[in-house]
Amino acid sequence: MTAEVNEEKKEEIETIEDVKQDLRQIVPPVDIYETTDEVVLIADVPGLNKDSVELNIDKDELTIKGTFPKPDSEGEKLISECPYGEYFRTFVLADTISKDKISAQMENGVLTLTLPKQERVKPKKIEIKPE
Repeated sequence: MTAEVNEEKKEEIETIEDVKQDLRQIVPPVDIYETTDEVVLIADVPGLNKDSVELNIDKDELTIKGTFPKPDSEGEKLISECPYGEYFRTFVLADTISKDKISAQMENGVLTLTLPKQERVKPKKIEIKPE
């Protein structure tokens, strides 16, 4: 009888963990840097490749979305902290960004987006001509 109770508790815990995972919103962490020429956004998406990530621009919003696959594992689950499921992150782009020149690359689960600034907003040095 104790084994049956333990099995029931185990199934109840697994169900609770599944519900928690379903409710958990996955938001990939990012670092954003700005130079005089561009803004660089670095998103951490470990275990993913370029086919697992979708980038979209709609009006002034840049969206990163995709799916972290559910881990395949054998044996009894003891702890489940690695997120899986759909994720997304949306950023509002400043009007100073040249949207048609945005580029992206992915390496080792790190997505790097380069968002060039429009020429009109880059600082310019004005040369003084001799008389």
